[in-house]
Amino acid sequence: MNLQEILHPITTDTFLKEYFEKKHLIIKNRDRDFFNKLLSIQDLDSILFSLTNHHPDFRLADHSKNEKPDSKEYTIKDSDIIDPLKFSNAFENGSTLVMSGLQNKIYSLRKLTNELETFFKHRIQTNIYLTPKKSQGFSTHYDTHDVFIFQFEGSKHWRIYDQPVPLADKTTPFNKEEFIPGKVINEFTLEKGDVLYIPRGIVHDAYCTNQNSGHITTGIIGKTWAEHLAEVLLEKSKSMLPLRKFTKFHTIDENDKNNEILEVTKVVTALIKELQGDEEIIDDFYSRQKAIAQGQLSQIIHIDSINKDSKIKIREKSKFRMVTNCGKINVKFYDLKLSMPIQCKSFLSTLIKEDKALPIHKINCNLDDESKILVTKQLSKIGVLDIVS
Repeated sequence: MNLQEILHPITTDTFLKEYFEKKHLIIKNRDRDFFNKLLSIQDLDSILFSLTNHHPDFRLADHSKNEKPDSKEYTIKDSDIIDPLKFSNAFENGSTLVMSGLQNKIYSLRKLTNELETFFKHRIQTNIYLTPKKSQGFSTHYDTHDVFIFQFEGSKHWRIYDQPVPLADKTTPFNKEEFIPGKVINEFTLEKGDVLYIPRGIVHDAYCTNQNSGHITTGIIGKTWAEHLAEVLLEKSKSMLPLRKFTKFHTIDENDKNNEILEVTKVVTALIKELQGDEEIIDDFYSRQKAIAQGQLSQIIHIDSINKDSKIKIREKSKFRMVTNCGKINVKFYDLKLSMPIQCKSFLSTLIKEDKALPIHKINCNLDDESKILVTKQLSKIGVLDIVS
């Protein structure tokens, strides 16, 4: 499931131009079973009763009880471990069940977040909210990160308010005590299969009427220009002299001040232009992702059984990077790297173009079958290939 499938019939180009970081978007009238393969109540039941979960990743929210019920009410005595019976029973008593970071526990959500991270090049987190009918988890508020909301169970009524805080971030956190919302400018109900996008700083709230509700919230935990530049400027100052000079607040010579401002401006402008295509930043981003290479352990165990009839394909093309450097091919996959002879380039180039698995001996390149098998084994060790039996 990728962003284009989620946004349909809106295109990703239209989304980026008209909605992203600007205004909310509601997508309705889709297949009501659209999110069935992504998450179910049975999946959450299994996580609650088969894994050890901790507060505050798992917590309760209840607008009628000042939003934050005491964690002692639903954790095992003298610990932060969630008591699954107490936690699930709180739902019956009107509390919203909040389960954070489930992309680390459910494979389908891991795949979803990796797809969205590949598109946005920012970290994505999934939180699950189960709200009982005739109740509300949170009061009116805004978030400091953009969110997509996927309704996978029941329905929920939403309100969007006037007076947003444009592009709210860590410097403008929500303060409930000091906040007064504007008037309601849009009101709607999300039903099973519907999608809602809310940019950070847009004021909203939601509550259940006559149905329970289950929705996935995927938050874009992005890095702003300010955050990127702060990191890059400090790092680049090691090698760029103008950035290490003291500011000239002490001098009265205007020419001296202006010349230095121009010098620093040139350096910063060049860094901004480089930032979008900085390989180190992209590599660092991929190194922090968790792979979805399910089946890799089995492949490693049976690696010696690879032969010329084995069918192979690249697992995730978006995570596969190939760079020619000093007569060699450097292959990158997530945080793993492999250096190969330049002769392997045609083999890799053919695989990149193919969407279906090919028998090794039918891959058209300048390598013989024995060399193809050797290269396949090397690539398989870092998780690049899916070997189809």
